[in-house]
Amino acid sequence: MRIVEKLLYGIGGLLALILLFIALCNHNPDIAVKIGERLKKPDEATETKMPEEGQAGNFVIKTTVTQGEQPAAESPTSDDDDAEKKLKIPPKVAALTGYIPIKSIGTEVTQAKADEILETLSKGEIGEKLTFDEEFYPYYAMLNDTQKALYRQLYANADAMQKNFSPVTDITVTDLKNAFTAVVNDHPELFWVDTAYKYKYAPLGTVADITLVFNVTANDIDGSKSKFEDAAKLILDKTYGYYTDYDKEREAHDALIGSVRYDSNAPMNQSAYSALVYGRTVCAGYARALQYVLQQLDIPCYYVTGYAGENHAWNIVKLEDGQFYNVDSTWDDTTPNTYDYFNCSDAEYAGNHMRKDLSIYLPACRGSRYSGLEVNPSVPSDTTTVTPPKKPTTTGPATVTTVTGTTTTTTTTGDGTTTQAPVVDNTANITVQTVRGSEEGYIGDIDDYYIECFAAMMATDDYDVSFDLIITDKDLWEDIYEAYDEGDCQDGYIERYLVEKHRNSCVMSVTAQEREDGSWLLSHAAEIN
Repeated sequence: MRIVEKLLYGIGGLLALILLFIALCNHNPDIAVKIGERLKKPDEATETKMPEEGQAGNFVIKTTVTQGEQPAAESPTSDDDDAEKKLKIPPKVAALTGYIPIKSIGTEVTQAKADEILETLSKGEIGEKLTFDEEFYPYYAMLNDTQKALYRQLYANADAMQKNFSPVTDITVTDLKNAFTAVVNDHPELFWVDTAYKYKYAPLGTVADITLVFNVTANDIDGSKSKFEDAAKLILDKTYGYYTDYDKEREAHDALIGSVRYDSNAPMNQSAYSALVYGRTVCAGYARALQYVLQQLDIPCYYVTGYAGENHAWNIVKLEDGQFYNVDSTWDDTTPNTYDYFNCSDAEYAGNHMRKDLSIYLPACRGSRYSGLEVNPSVPSDTTTVTPPKKPTTTGPATVTTVTGTTTTTTTTGDGTTTQAPVVDNTANITVQTVRGSEEGYIGDIDDYYIECFAAMMATDDYDVSFDLIITDKDLWEDIYEAYDEGDCQDGYIERYLVEKHRNSCVMSVTAQEREDGSWLLSHAAEIN
């Protein structure tokens, strides 16, 4: 009996302690939250350092994120892995990928902190009056009503350059993932928004705080928009005079791959800006650039993400027959350019492309009327006429001439010869207008120099091309000199010119002369074959 009595006293004491703990938690809920946080497993930590906003480049972030719910579009499964292994990627295009999936950084806060954020943080622009035509913005159409409201808010805040805000309605982590993905996939014109975002969420998964990440173009958004629109216009101009959507699509496709080169190291290469303004990008940049240009032509064009040996992006285009077609401009940008992946059906892509994530809900591509209408250019027997050697010229040496005072020192790269001849300094009154230079018309960096050279070469169909440019200082001239000597100018603009103009070779001579104000005049003379 004494043992039973002691047991009853023990149980009664334990119950009293439990009731006391419940009363304390009811009086101060933070006690329970703190205990719960201490009991959390180490692998559930979610806060990861993010690169600072305003930096150029693309964010590849390795992080563990507590998702709360599974996304509406299925994540890769073992079946997906098996399907990926069955794809057969042609060696010629196997390296032409580079899409980086959207990254998110989630930080869990207490319910009390989440409530405080929701009460004090502005919602910013909510975009309640915005409408999106589902024929042109298919990812918007995939969302439920809650996610559509968030989509409108995300778009409105991105457009207003508002980075941090609370959600317009109660949302989960999955709602945010799907809505953000839909916005960046539908809107290539939002080039300053990186494909990454941050958020804070309560223990039960409700999102309280959203932060967009802007790239370096946001530092001068008006100037960046102007450059973006001007670059797009160069491609749009190629479509003028054509009346069918198919003809416009073909011309835009050809102009894009003729003015852009694949470069896995290109800055902001997940954006249309990298392709249109910088002229170098990866698959994501090609696809977003074509999407933007065709949208301006009122041709429905969708951004598709998936797998093609690596993570990859391409497009779906709707043409006059009401059917959809796959277009992979990245894989068509080879030497020479092709139409191998232009206006293809899903059946034709089945062996080397596989859609993933929200892209699996895009329309099926079954069109045939506008497939196979174009013939690939023949491959020349002498491939050096198509792909110039790694020098600033393609069939002859590049002559780089430096003028100092009244003495001209001519250095011919390749054979090391040097000659001298007297000249007269008569450059003081020369003014050169440039497309991207400073207010004085001077070029300030080597990327702008490449763009100016390319524009000057493209402005004429002559086989002897001469033009003058003014650069800011001697340091830039030394960089340009080295670029010609190392062959970087070939990649910078000469090879693009040869492809665009269908020329075989180029011998470029550059004469540099210092001016009275410290700037330098560069006189160019090109012999084209």
